[in-house]
Amino acid sequence: MKKRYMIVGLLVLLLVVAATAIACGGEETTTTAAPTTATTAAPGPDTTAAPSTDTTAAGPATGEPIKVGFSNSITGFSAAPADSTGKGVDLMVEYINANGGINGRPLQVITLDDKSDVPTAIANINKLIQEDKVAATIGPFAQFMQEPARGIAEQTQTPMVGMGPATLEQLAATPQFQMSVMLSAAPDTQSDALTKVIKANGWKNIIGIADVLTIHQETLDLLVKAGPTEGFTFTKLPDTFGFDQTDFQPILNKIMEQYNKLKPDAVVLYVNPIALPPLYKGLRSLGVTVPIQGSPAAAHPAIFAMGPEAVEGFLVLDSGGLVNPAGLPDDWPLKEAQLGFYEAYQGKYGQPPDFFSAAGADLVAVLAEAMKQAGGPDDKAKVAQALIKLKDLVALQGIVNFTPEATSQGVHGDMVEWQVKGAQWVLVNVVN
Repeated sequence: MKKRYMIVGLLVLLLVVAATAIACGGEETTTTAAPTTATTAAPGPDTTAAPSTDTTAAGPATGEPIKVGFSNSITGFSAAPADSTGKGVDLMVEYINANGGINGRPLQVITLDDKSDVPTAIANINKLIQEDKVAATIGPFAQFMQEPARGIAEQTQTPMVGMGPATLEQLAATPQFQMSVMLSAAPDTQSDALTKVIKANGWKNIIGIADVLTIHQETLDLLVKAGPTEGFTFTKLPDTFGFDQTDFQPILNKIMEQYNKLKPDAVVLYVNPIALPPLYKGLRSLGVTVPIQGSPAAAHPAIFAMGPEAVEGFLVLDSGGLVNPAGLPDDWPLKEAQLGFYEAYQGKYGQPPDFFSAAGADLVAVLAEAMKQAGGPDDKAKVAQALIKLKDLVALQGIVNFTPEATSQGVHGDMVEWQVKGAQWVLVNVVN
């Protein structure tokens, strides 16, 4: 069996953090310190302990805090999903600190608002490194902020765990950044999963549209290229829209024009969770009866904003499957960790987690594991080396692997296909 290990808290996480949440009320803060609940998690089934020096003390961490910088989009157009990411960060920090931290030292996250703006994010990261003297940074939230953030990490020799997802150009760049990594599934992984979905359903003729997110645009571009070899035709509409779009009728008109012309077997809406409900409901009301497929960004409670009936039957690709871990097969390698996180998140925040909360938690989990393997946070070069050589870490989005030659994508599979039925995420299949 392939050697794997977990940094996530498995089912014990529920007992640790949910109890803390009840006591503290789950109030959001811009910094996160060690909680007082003492619990140590045991490895789950089919896992082994991390192949690193034993640096986790018993009980809660009480030593000198390890400062970690986080530029998050608390306000601006990315605020809604970024809020989920921030909650995931806080919850994972609480868990790690309750279980000994790093060498008995708690993580302390210093969060600054970048207002969904690149220059502000750059200023934040420089401040965190130069003035706050953080040991490492996580984030920022937005995809388009990753490249400048990684440049700062390289220039200042400060370890960084970025969300991603990487662009195709970033994946192909040589040499790869050596002080930072990016986690989330990139266009190649997502297009591979969608190709498998298309072939499994026997779709031969598909049309699709994407919002302005590069991950959405490039994933559909890869489907267009893959089509002739894989036995299908994918037509990508040239039209797109931003996060400030409120009138979706012009977009619906463009989709319907191609739908009536090409008579596809399926429609792909690779869009954000805010845009999905009006587009999906609009297409159904205009007579579209074929399956409608969405992206991991739509594995989010926001798609129910117009009521569950507005998205009934919607198919969505999810990275890891966190929206409904109870519905995953028992042999799913992420399931035990996801169940614990799901219940703890629900208990602390009164709402279920989503893809973005998983991404936030994974930022912390990956950094913490690298610090443990490096023997602590103080030698930044060792932490960075541990990051770019991290192997088989079972995180919430998937099993994380990096090499020095490939530091821009940690999750290379573990995609799940769901269908919305009666306001529930019902498993269709695990994909890749």
